[in-house]
Amino acid sequence: MNRSSFVQAMFAVAATLPLGGGSVANGAKQIAGVVIPDTRLAQEATELARSVEPIEIFNHSLRTFLFAELIAKATQVKHDAEIVYVASILHDTGLAAAHMSDKNPFEVDGANLARNLLAKHGVPDAQINVAWDAIALHDNSGIAQHKQAEVKLVNSGVGADFGGYLDVLTRDDVVSVLHAAPRNGFIEAFVDAAAVVAKRKPYASAHSFVADVGYRKVPGFQLPNFVDGVGDDPFATYR
Repeated sequence: MNRSSFVQAMFAVAATLPLGGGSVANGAKQIAGVVIPDTRLAQEATELARSVEPIEIFNHSLRTFLFAELIAKATQVKHDAEIVYVASILHDTGLAAAHMSDKNPFEVDGANLARNLLAKHGVPDAQINVAWDAIALHDNSGIAQHKQAEVKLVNSGVGADFGGYLDVLTRDDVVSVLHAAPRNGFIEAFVDAAAVVAKRKPYASAHSFVADVGYRKVPGFQLPNFVDGVGDDPFATYR
C-alpha cells in the first residue's frame, strides 16, 4: 500500500491570518485560488483557534481547509465553504487545554466548541449538526466519507495534510499551500499534543489514532481489550 492509500485508509482512523497569496477584488485573501472566508463567524473561529493552538497546529487547520477546497474543486463537489472553514479551523481545538474536557474524545470537545460558536451566530441547526459531524469525524473516513459533502471534505483535507489525496492536487497548489501555512515542526507538535490527551484521558482515545500515540509516547499506557471486557456475563444474576 502506498503512502497516499495508507493515509486515506488511516483516517478511517482574514487580515488576522498569516497568509500569503494574492487578494481578490473584494479584498478577501486567497491561497492557490481558494478564498478564505472573512465573515464575522469565520473571523471569530480563526481567533478562537489562534488563541489556544501553537502555530504548527493552527497552520495544519488552515491547510486542512485549503486542501479540502482544492479537493472539492478537483472533484466538483458542491458544499458550504464557510461551514468547511469553521470545521477545519476548529477541528483540533479539543487538543488545547483551554477546551479539553475531562472525559470526551478531543474530537467531541472541538465539535462542541464549534456548535456553541455557530449557535451564537444564528446558524441553523441543520448546518450546526453538519459542522459538528465534520469535526467529530475528521479522523474517521470510514464514517465521514458516507456523510454530507462538508463532512467528507474536512476529513479529506485532514487526510491530505498527512499525504493523502495528492493524486487529485496539483504540485503548484500544494506548494502554494505549504508556503502560506508552513508545515515545519507540525508532526512533533501534533504528536506531543495528542500524547497529552492520551495521558490525561486514555479511555477517550481508544477509537482513534490517539491510542497509537499513547502506546508510543506515554509510559504505561494501556487500554482494555474488547474481548476481555465482554467475557463476564452482565446478565448472570438475572437468570
